[in-house]
Amino acid sequence: MSDDVKAFGDTARGLVKNPLGIIALFIVLVYGFAALVTAFARSLTESERLPLIWFLVLFPVLVLGVFSWLVSRHGGKLYGPSDYKDEENYIRMQLRQLETRVQRVDVASPAHLAQGAAPSSVPTPHSDARLAIAQMRLDVEKELFLLSRFTPALPADVTGWHVGRYVEELESAMAIEPDLAANLREFIAIANGIVHDTSFVEEDARSAAAVGSSLVANLRRKRLVATLERDFDGHLLWHAHRHRPDGDTKYYFWAAVAASLPEFEYDFDVYQEAAKRYLEKARRRDGGEAKRFYVLSLEDFVRVLEFREHELQRIAKLWTSAGWKSDKAPEWQWPHEWGDPGWNGPILRERSHLWGAEEELMRTRAALDHYRSRLLAQPRLGT
Repeated sequence: MSDDVKAFGDTARGLVKNPLGIIALFIVLVYGFAALVTAFARSLTESERLPLIWFLVLFPVLVLGVFSWLVSRHGGKLYGPSDYKDEENYIRMQLRQLETRVQRVDVASPAHLAQGAAPSSVPTPHSDARLAIAQMRLDVEKELFLLSRFTPALPADVTGWHVGRYVEELESAMAIEPDLAANLREFIAIANGIVHDTSFVEEDARSAAAVGSSLVANLRRKRLVATLERDFDGHLLWHAHRHRPDGDTKYYFWAAVAASLPEFEYDFDVYQEAAKRYLEKARRRDGGEAKRFYVLSLEDFVRVLEFREHELQRIAKLWTSAGWKSDKAPEWQWPHEWGDPGWNGPILRERSHLWGAEEELMRTRAALDHYRSRLLAQPRLGT
């Protein structure tokens, strides 16, 4: 008897090395105990035995269905690292699955569904793939930290949290989706493994860096939306129109967007999503405020970009070797048709010099090229 128990223990230890073995051990134990109780429990009445008999009949069918689903949807997760001849192959397999999931999410994202949308990934910052994935690992943590700061449900001070807690807290606060949270956890584990194990080939490290690039871009977009949504809530720039006479506030919001474009990286989709979220909250709080808040269309957005391009060209010509020709030179000059929005200020909030103006002009033109093409691709009414 003791030999049988020892043999069973050895078999059980062998099975628990991977998820598939644990599932098999659990099934054997459950089915075995149910069969023993049904066969040898003399005190059970016929009505008490009947549910157990049905269980013994239906349990294998249920197991077959669940097992088929696991194999088809999560086959790679049924094995442990020790099941592979080389444990690097295990991480490599996880990386390939993560690549597939991230690509699937990228293709289904709103920015990609929009015709002519720019790619969501950012380039890897180093020619050395291991340095690139280390940088992406740091960028993921940075974006998680910044997103946590702009998520109202989280504490004001999130400094010092480990990366896993950022993911957990943001998922609990519904700031990131469960699928994205799972992908982030897996990427962090893979990145840590590749960075600390020099035996990984360059190709795997570069693939992991590319995955990290897509995840960073996804997090950055969420952070920009959260930041702009908070500005809509509390920044005076978006609410000073309340003190103006009633009337058309369209051009006031054109001016506000023109001044704020660098803060959300000239991204129309970020602006639209943040505005939609703000309006949903505004309607619950005060329907009148939601009606007064004008949201730019894509055509409006292109017009505002054209105005910003004109203003940057204008102030670039006013730069001299001694700086701007006057203190007022780099400030906005609103078009006559826009009226006076009631406020003014520098066009360049940072890097207020010729090189800053030229850099912003390049970014503005890049956005113009992108959104003009997108605007032209939109179907016209009546066509």
